[in-house]
Amino acid sequence: MATCLFRIRQLLIITALCVSVYFVLSTLKVGYDVGDPSFQSRAERYEEGDSDENPVKVKTVHSDRDRDKNQNSPETVPEDLLKNQKCNIPKLEINGSEVIHFFKKHEPLECQKKKSSIEDNWVFINDEGVIRFTEKRAKAKCKITYFSRIDDNNNKYEEPVEINDGDRMNGSDYATVSCIQGFQKWKSLLWDVNDNEEIHERARKMKRAEETDPEKKAYNVYFLGFDSLSQMSFRRKLPETVKFLEKTLGSVVLNGYNIVGDGTPQAFIPILTAQTETELPLTRKRYPKANYVDDVYPFIWKNYSDQGYVTMYAEDAFNIGTFTYRLKGFRNQPADHYTRTLFEEVEKLNDRNCIGSIPLHRMWLQNGRQFMKKYQDVPRFLLMHQSLLSHDDINLVDVEDIDLSAHLKHMNDEGLFDDSLVIVMADHGHRFAKLRETHQGQLEERMPFFSISIPKQLRATEKGKIMEKNLRENAERLTSPFDIHASLMDILNLSSAENFEKMQDASAKRSLSVFRPIPSDRTCAQAGIEAHWCTCLSWKNAMDSVEDRKLTRRIANAVVREINKEVAVEKELCAPLKLARIIDAKKLLPDKELLAYKNVKDADGFVPDLSGSTKAAFAHYQLKIQTTPGVAIYEITLFYDMVQDEVKLDFGAMSHVNKFGDTPHCIIDKNYYLATFCVCYDKI
Repeated sequence: MATCLFRIRQLLIITALCVSVYFVLSTLKVGYDVGDPSFQSRAERYEEGDSDENPVKVKTVHSDRDRDKNQNSPETVPEDLLKNQKCNIPKLEINGSEVIHFFKKHEPLECQKKKSSIEDNWVFINDEGVIRFTEKRAKAKCKITYFSRIDDNNNKYEEPVEINDGDRMNGSDYATVSCIQGFQKWKSLLWDVNDNEEIHERARKMKRAEETDPEKKAYNVYFLGFDSLSQMSFRRKLPETVKFLEKTLGSVVLNGYNIVGDGTPQAFIPILTAQTETELPLTRKRYPKANYVDDVYPFIWKNYSDQGYVTMYAEDAFNIGTFTYRLKGFRNQPADHYTRTLFEEVEKLNDRNCIGSIPLHRMWLQNGRQFMKKYQDVPRFLLMHQSLLSHDDINLVDVEDIDLSAHLKHMNDEGLFDDSLVIVMADHGHRFAKLRETHQGQLEERMPFFSISIPKQLRATEKGKIMEKNLRENAERLTSPFDIHASLMDILNLSSAENFEKMQDASAKRSLSVFRPIPSDRTCAQAGIEAHWCTCLSWKNAMDSVEDRKLTRRIANAVVREINKEVAVEKELCAPLKLARIIDAKKLLPDKELLAYKNVKDADGFVPDLSGSTKAAFAHYQLKIQTTPGVAIYEITLFYDMVQDEVKLDFGAMSHVNKFGDTPHCIIDKNYYLATFCVCYDKI
C-alpha cells in the first residue's frame, strides 16, 4: 500500500512539473513557432486569426535599389541608421499622419499681392543703399527724422532734414520719412546699415594675425535664426531655402540637434555663452537685484569684437525680445549695429509684416546683406533672429521662402559666403499650437532646424576638409546649443589640423565642437539635456503584452506579404514564403518623461509640468523573423504609424542574416536581388 501511494505521489509530482513547464513555455515571448498551434495559448491563436482579417497597410520604398532618387528625402533614408547608437535619434516623417493636417499654404501678405490695394512706397532704399523716389512721386517733398537708441525701451529723435532722390542715409541706421505731394501725404520708416566710419576704422586698426599667417585668416559669421520652426516644419514651409542650402551651398543639417530648455532664451543663451540662464547671474527683471545681461553674460560676440570683428545683433520683435521680455535687457548697445531701436517703431504699425508696400522680411534680409557688403574689408559677425512670421502662426512663414532663398543665392553669387560661416537655424519647434499636443509635435518642438556651411575658402584647406568630414559625420550624432558655442569658438580661433582629428571626451565637457569628432555613444546627460527635453529613443520589448504580440505579429505578417510581392515576378521559380516564427521584436520609443511633459509650471520655464498624457503615435520596430519554406532569417527595421495603422517598409533596411546556401540557385544568375528572398521549388 505504501509503495502504491509513493508511486501515485511521484506521478502527481511529474504531472505538476509537466504542467508548469507547459505554462512557462506558453508565456515565452521570443523564438516561438507561429505555425504550431500547440505552442500557442488560446488567446494567441485567436489573435493570429484576427491579424489575417485585419492586415496592416504597407508603404514600401527601395533605398537599396533607388539610391539616385530623392537622395535627401527623409522618406528614403534606411531606418537601420537607428542601430548602434546610444542616443537613437528619431527619424520623423515630414508628412506624418498625426500632424500633416495642421499645415496649409498661406496666402501672400497684402503687400506681396500682385493686385494689392497698397500704393508703392513713395520713398525706399534700394539694394545699394541709395534713397530712391518712385517715378509717380518724383516731385514729392520729403523729410526724414533720424532716431537712435537711448536705452532698450527709449529712442531719441533728431530734427527733420530734407532728402532728395539719390541721397544716402548718414545720420543713423533708422529714420522716419514723411512726404507731401499736392494734397496727399505719406509716412513710413527707412532702414539702412550706416557705414559707421568710427567702427570701420577701429576694425581696420586691429592687427590681425592673417596679415602674416594665411592659416589664421579671420572668417566671417553669418547667423540667421528663425522662431518656432522644427526641422520638419522648416522643410515643409521653406522648401526652396532648404534646397539652396543643401544642394548649392553644401550646408549640413544637424539631424540630432536637441534643445536644452523652454523657449528662445534657453536656445540662445547656451549658444552665446556656453551656459544656462540658471548658471549665470540673475537677470530676470522682476527681481530688484537683477543684472543687465551685458553686465554679466559672456556673449560670444564680445570675443569676436575683441579680435577686430564688426558686429550686428538683430531681432524683429520688440515686445518679445530674447533678452528683454523676461530679462532686464542691455545696459549698453550690445553690438555695433542693433535693431531693437527700429522695431520699437515697427510695432506701432497696423500691419507689422509690411512697411507700406515692402514686406518687412525683405527689408530685413536686405539689411543683413548691406551689413556684410559695407564692411567687406574687415571681419564681420552677424546674428539676426526673426520671429514675426513664425512665432504665432505655423503656416505664415512660407510667404518668405522665395525671398529668403533668392537672398541667400544672391549673397552666394556675390561671393559674400566664400569666407563666411553660414548658419541658418531655428530656436525650437512650435510650442503653443495644437501641433505640440501630439506625439510628433512634442518631438518636433525639441528638434529645430539647424544647418551649417563651412566657408568655401576654409573647405579648400587641409584643415577645412577635416572639419567638413567631421561635421557631416556629426550630423547624425546628438548635438545641442552648447556645442554651437564651442563650434563658433573654433571658427574664431582655428587650431592645427591635427587637433580637429582628435575624438572629444563627452564625459569631460558639455560643449563639443561639431567640427571635431563627437562620440556616437554620447548621452543626453553628457550633452546637458534633461530627460523631459531629450528626444533620444530607447528600445523596448515589443512582445510584452497580448496587445504588443498581436500587433507585432500583424506587422511581421505584413513584411512577409511584401516579400512575396517581390518574388511574385518569378513565381514559377520561387516559392511563396510564410512566417515561421518571430525570433526577436523590439520597438523604439521616447522617454516616458517626454510623453508626460505638458508645459512649464513657473514663469521662467524651468520647472516642468509632467502631468501630460500624450500617447505614442508612431514607433520604429526592429524584427528578427524566420520564414518557411527554408530557414531564412531576416532582420528588419521599419516605421509603424499607429494613427494610420500603416507600416513604412524600406527594403534597404532589411537584411538576410544567415547563409543563403543554394536555396536561391534557380534565380541567382537571373535576378541577384531576389536571391535574398527566393527559395527554389526543388529545395523545398
